[in-house]
Amino acid sequence: MYTGWIQPFRVNRPLSQQERDIALLREPRAAITPAQRMALISINSTYLDWIDRRHLFRGNPGIFLATAIGTGLTSLFAYLIILIVRDYDGLVDLLGLTFMFGIIFPVFKFVLFKDYFSYTYFPIRFNRRTRMVHVFRHNGAGGVLSVPWDEVFFHIGQGTTRKDFRDIRGEVLDGDIVKDTFALGHVNSHQALLEMWEFIRRYMDEGPEAVAPHPLDRYVELSVTPSWKNCHLATSTYYAAGLPPAIQVLISPLVLLFTLTRWIVLHTCRQPVFPPDIEATCQVNPDDPNVWPMPQSSGEFAATVPGLVEHAKAKALRNWQAERQRQGRLP
Repeated sequence: MYTGWIQPFRVNRPLSQQERDIALLREPRAAITPAQRMALISINSTYLDWIDRRHLFRGNPGIFLATAIGTGLTSLFAYLIILIVRDYDGLVDLLGLTFMFGIIFPVFKFVLFKDYFSYTYFPIRFNRRTRMVHVFRHNGAGGVLSVPWDEVFFHIGQGTTRKDFRDIRGEVLDGDIVKDTFALGHVNSHQALLEMWEFIRRYMDEGPEAVAPHPLDRYVELSVTPSWKNCHLATSTYYAAGLPPAIQVLISPLVLLFTLTRWIVLHTCRQPVFPPDIEATCQVNPDDPNVWPMPQSSGEFAATVPGLVEHAKAKALRNWQAERQRQGRLP
């Protein structure tokens, strides 16, 4: 869940054979229907922005709780040390400062500050005109990893603690050595991951028209606006989707708590801003026909665009059948 976020990706290592075996193919796959899977942020004829893998998990109370417990235990330990040496002039203040800046501050910096006081989202931009991938990490100098699309090795990524979580993993290589890694998407279905990859691959190699030939597919599903509604939609989808109604009622207080912490987290954060030199290569024509409408709340077009729900259900059924057939459960 926290791979590449709280727990950094391993770099300066050889690309493993396992990663080679699960490479995402660059060749067209007509059997795979491209899909956003609530991961597309925006799209036009010049570039598309995709969400990173951590977005779904933002605001997890466990991060704050772990930080608070760690800080509390550290403070208690420091207090006990102070009691032991309280008769030594000046040593108490020195020890207090040492623990504050040497232990407590790093806990906040490397754990809590990776969620709070950071950015509302971390986009990965695919520019099809320059054939560059721009991975946002922070505002300011050196805050964006930029690498040619054709030089990134993409494969299926997997969580370390939650093996069912999958993502699209991009490896920046120097020969066979991994020099940098980024990840996007957040799904627990192999078929869903292939659909996301096919969306990105077709956009970069075939153009925006290739990802959505049907007009009812040309609406962005995800909203990154840090509203209460979006926070509740994200947490209820993650924690309660697919559960029986009675169970959903029982866990509704937890969903409400997670909604609150997510809302608080995102309201301590800043908006991501790509550097001017990157934005200069990402200009969009005013009459671009491939600028898709973007929602204020995730999935809002399903309620406002006639026929969109029925079209989405029919497409989901076809995708489900394709996945079951892939698994050998349908002829």
